[in-house]
Amino acid sequence: MDPQESKQDKVTRVARQVSGALRKQARRKWDTVKTAERNERGRHVWRFQSGPDQPERFLHVTHDALADGDDAAPVLLEQLKTGRWLDRLQEGPETSLLLSRGGRLEAWPKH
Repeated sequence: MDPQESKQDKVTRVARQVSGALRKQARRKWDTVKTAERNERGRHVWRFQSGPDQPERFLHVTHDALADGDDAAPVLLEQLKTGRWLDRLQEGPETSLLLSRGGRLEAWPKH
């Protein structure tokens, strides 16, 4: 992280870097998919819908995870790949996942 870059600036930058890759992966998995993203308190959220009658699926990534380390985007993408985020959202029963600092990928909200 640039010494002049605030945590929020880094979160925004890394989320932007990760967004394109997530959308590309989702399009490969679901062919046609609508995506949206939003920044919430403490986490960034991507929404995916693969068709008009399909459930919405969500990927949450904590701001701490987005701001962790000097090269956060490739690390996060590798953690998501290892955690099989797309397969888990496709196959269920999870429709919403949270990636936390340290690479833990778990159902969201926790039950």
